[in-house]
Amino acid sequence: MGCGTSFVKYVIFFFNLLVALLGLAILGIGIAFLLNFSFIKDEVKNHLTVGPWIFIIVGAIMFIIAFFGCCGAIRESHCMVVTYAIFLLVIIIIQVALAVLLFVYGDNIKQSIVSGINGLYEKRTRADVDKSFITLIENIEIQFQCCGGKGPSDYGFTLPDSCCSRDPSLIGIAFGNKCTSDNANDGCSKVIGDKYEKWNKPIAGIAIGVACVEVVGALFALCLANSIRNMDRRYV
Repeated sequence: MGCGTSFVKYVIFFFNLLVALLGLAILGIGIAFLLNFSFIKDEVKNHLTVGPWIFIIVGAIMFIIAFFGCCGAIRESHCMVVTYAIFLLVIIIIQVALAVLLFVYGDNIKQSIVSGINGLYEKRTRADVDKSFITLIENIEIQFQCCGGKGPSDYGFTLPDSCCSRDPSLIGIAFGNKCTSDNANDGCSKVIGDKYEKWNKPIAGIAIGVACVEVVGALFALCLANSIRNMDRRYV
């Protein structure tokens, strides 16, 4: 194996070793949340509110892909390196497709988000709705600092504490133990829609940028796989 190919081999190995460790860390965070590790929840609850299953899935995918790249490179396994390159190409296609959707259909996606949020609040008024669903609504309002679907008027005259503050325990200090339409936040459909509109294009741009890096990684992997195959043929 030549010097250039050896360089590619170790670049792929060390890069994927870091990705594998990062994937394990993300996986561990998701499992910690799922197992109700209270001390971790207390540390990150105001900064990390995405569902633990998302962390587990993302961490597992990162680790599996990095495992193929890392082991395939260091063991000089043609099959594993090709599998790693295929995984990267699939992810690249998905990322580019999502980025194009965000750029081209951004307004339609925003309307779908707004309609979905309003639909949640319409469901809230049903008699058979359970307590967990109400808790979900309150958590959305606390997280996004919003109130109701279209606004405080969705609740009528009696507003929940979640309508006025990110942390309901601060209501008494901030608003004199009373949450009214005068100090309530804007509607959730508007707030979440505006946040989406603010971040959809930057996220799409980041996805394209990451895809470009992954293209380089895939090309490196394919070059390494080709070199390994040629080397194996010489010893047959």
